[in-house]
Parts: sequence; C-alpha cells; structure tokens
Amino acid sequence: MDKLKIQGFLKEIIELKKQDIDEAIGKTSLNHLRKEAESRPIEADFIEALKKNSHTHAGIIAEIKKASPSKGMIKENLDVALYAEKYTEAGACAISVLTEKHYFKGSLNDLEKVRKNSNLPILRKDFTISSYQIYEARAKGANSILLITSILGKDQLHGYISLAREINLEPLVEIHTEDELEKADFCKAKIIGINNRNLSTLKTDLSVSKRIAPLFENYHIPIAASGISKKEDIQHGLDFGIFNFLVGESIVKADDTIEFIKGLIHPE
Repeated sequence: MDKLKIQGFLKEIIELKKQDIDEAIGKTSLNHLRKEAESRPIEADFIEALKKNSHTHAGIIAEIKKASPSKGMIKENLDVALYAEKYTEAGACAISVLTEKHYFKGSLNDLEKVRKNSNLPILRKDFTISSYQIYEARAKGANSILLITSILGKDQLHGYISLAREINLEPLVEIHTEDELEKADFCKAKIIGINNRNLSTLKTDLSVSKRIAPLFENYHIPIAASGISKKEDIQHGLDFGIFNFLVGESIVKADDTIEFIKGLIHPE
C-alpha cells in the first residue's frame, strides 16, 4: 500500500474491518469464495443502468441504511426485503446495501435479501481493503463494489478495479478531492462517486460535488453522494452535469418511500 494518511474514523474502522475479514476467512476459504463468485450468473448491469439517466431523469441509487457513525441509528428494524421491493417499484436505477456491521449495522445477509427481492443492480457498500471482499460481494449477488480512493494505494486500487471486472463487477470508485479524481482516472475507474462527506472528520459539504464535477472526462460516470436529502439537492446536481445520485438516510426515513423516490427522479 502507498503511504496514505489514514486517520480519525477511517483508521478505526479499517482496524475493525481487518478483524472481520480474518473471521470470515475462518468460516469460508478464499478458494471456495472465488469459485462461487466466478460461477455466479450476471443478474444486472450496473454501468448500463447509470448510463440511461439524464437532465430530465435522475438516476437514484437507493440505499439500505440502518445506521451511520454520524447520525447513529436511523431505522433499527428496517425490513430489507420490503424496502428492496419498494425501491424497485419506485424506479430506482440501483440499490446500495451497506454491509459494514459495527457502525452501519449492515450485513451480507442484507445483500442476499435484496438480491432475492429485486432485479436491480446492487452495490455492496463497505470498506474494501482485501480481494476477499470483492469475491465475497460477487458470490452474494452484488454487481458493483465500493472502492474508496483515500484508503487504497494506486497499485492496490488499480488491482482491485481489474479484479472486480474479471468477475463481472463494475466498481464505484469514491473520491473527495481533485487529487483523488486524478488517482481514480489513472487507475481506469469509469464510475466515480463524489463523496460530499470527509470520511476522516465526517463533515458534509455539498459544494464538493459542484467543485469537482467540471473536472470529469466524458468517459466517466459521476455519482453524487452524502448530504442529498431533497429535490433541490438533485436539481442542483443535474444543473452541473451529474445525473446519478446515491441517497440513503432521507429515503429510509421518508413517510412514503415510493413517492419520495419518484419525486427525486423527477425533481422539477
């Protein structure tokens, strides 16, 4: 790994993630997991689902999100299967599933439930620091996996992007700064998520997306994430050329999930 300044929340969660991976390997070997991942049929195409969206039709990646380190418990008894069905009915272009258990209270079981109850592309959202997790995601039915630029060196990021594509996963590569966009592009990322939240401090600033969006190349697919909670936030992103948005907390807390998502897809 390159010399990375990993600190604060990220440093703590990566240490926990290393323990989780060791525990998982003790239950299911890498070889067994690899065979499962490589033999799994392709259920959905993440990149094609994102390409369909435009100024007049926002792509909403609706997230299964029970909790977060910044907000605590959001919806403790979230019915994953029911929400997967609602997201699909509402017209979301994909579903994001948080599988980190310590701070986000997610699990791979949640991902499997979504796969059983939706034909949409699924993003496994977690802190990926091992190839084991990439095979794990595909074996459980994911079509994309989150790769966070700030916690991976260039060689590691490039290798993970290549590995993911070999087993029919198109990764979402997350950035927060201009330098990280350059790094993602160097590693041949196609789908790039602009996280408005600084993962070290957990502070959110919606101006991050606006600042970085003009720097994208035509071959990139940008996604705005974090702090997006209403129609105006979506319209703001559409105005400066972002057509896809990852939305979690506000969808989970909405009184009418389906109508709320429909309103985000057509914000005007």
